Amino acid sequence: MGGTEDAMAPKALATKKKAVAKVKNSTLKKKKYKVTKQRGKTAIVRAYSDPEAYAQRRQQEKPPPGGWPTPPAHWPAGVRVHVGRPVFWIPKGWGHGIKTTCVTRLDAFVSPEGKMYYHRCSVEEVIGRKLGPDDNLASAKNWARQQVLEGKDWRGKPAKFDPDARLFACLSQGEKEKLVEPGAFHVAVISARRASEIVGLRAVVGVQAQLVASGATPVWYVDAASAAEYRQLGLKVEIGGKLVPARNKALSDAQKLGKPCLQVSDDITHWSYYKGDDGPAGNLPAGNEAAKKSTRIRISPMAAARFLLAKMRGVPAGQSQPKLGGVFPLGNTGMAFVKGANTSEHFILGDFFVQDVGTKCKFDTDLTLKEDYDFTCTHLAKHGAVLRCNRMFVAAVHETNPGGACSERDGAGDKERANIAILQRKWPGVFSLNGNRGDGSTQVTMAWRRRRV
Repeated sequence: MGGTEDAMAPKALATKKKAVAKVKNSTLKKKKYKVTKQRGKTAIVRAYSDPEAYAQRRQQEKPPPGGWPTPPAHWPAGVRVHVGRPVFWIPKGWGHGIKTTCVTRLDAFVSPEGKMYYHRCSVEEVIGRKLGPDDNLASAKNWARQQVLEGKDWRGKPAKFDPDARLFACLSQGEKEKLVEPGAFHVAVISARRASEIVGLRAVVGVQAQLVASGATPVWYVDAASAAEYRQLGLKVEIGGKLVPARNKALSDAQKLGKPCLQVSDDITHWSYYKGDDGPAGNLPAGNEAAKKSTRIRISPMAAARFLLAKMRGVPAGQSQPKLGGVFPLGNTGMAFVKGANTSEHFILGDFFVQDVGTKCKFDTDLTLKEDYDFTCTHLAKHGAVLRCNRMFVAAVHETNPGGACSERDGAGDKERANIAILQRKWPGVFSLNGNRGDGSTQVTMAWRRRRV
């Protein structure tokens, strides 16, 4: 009996294959697919609308100079090495190849064990997780470059904002007449060492996407060691050196062009404006209530810059004319509404500010941190006023993110204290230690009215 069963097995298998083929053919006919027989197999005739693309997919590829690279020893036969940029999601240790036995160009992905797969979903099933640009640094760099070239954010989508008209409706008629186009600015992103970390790459792509979507052509000012990595992402790069020299180079470049300089931090995630009561609430509970009643507008970076510049240039004649404008330095909207919508002698945050033409103010190269506090004071001493919009906010990662100004800090806070000492010596009476933040010795409060001349 055992021998009879063994002899019957191939017949049963053949019968099963015929039944499957019959069902398959029946399904194809029911769905009204056009089919053809090729080498005894049923194949679907797939229509195409682009003959040129169809022909290109079947065009034989020419080998690069020196011939095709030799595939790794563990790769299966019939697969050559992919010589272009690999897909961004490929896992570490896997190889990207091209099937040589297929009529059309067919990507193949080879595991460290030498097994071959043709689709991302199959690779994800094998390794047991979803793949994406965050899988490894090489994948992240490939993905980042692709998004930069396409003007998209890290999610692969174009940046979106509320209409600029909603923000500009908050300007007076005279201020509206001072509005300029996005191209009127020299836009400088101050950055360093972000392109070597996945978290940094996410930030770079996000900032670039939002600036481009709002009409800017940003220039990235980075240190010499980082320049090549930034250029590989497709960014326009200038070597500026460390933080303060980079800021000053951006200001000098803007002066040469005769344009206002917009400086942007490399880790801002979004910009907001809260439309509400313009007057000062007076105390925090009242400020919190005023903030709750306000309407948040999701604004673009260039709309924010144009708004600030229009406000600055719209200051009436006879008053001190500000040449520096910026946003509320914290994310606490209640605290912002304690003050009036616009103030003229408060700290201007270095993460996002506009310096207008007609000033020679620069950053003090003796400072490596808190340089924006000193820059604010320089403008106040020179021009008598700055313009801070206390209804405008940026959301940025501070102090803990890799690269940028974080690399200038030290865990013990010694550099912070050294720079504070310079501020207090240079601007007597203006800076006091802020006991409500950190250990009470690394943060300051600024009050220009207390300056001792």
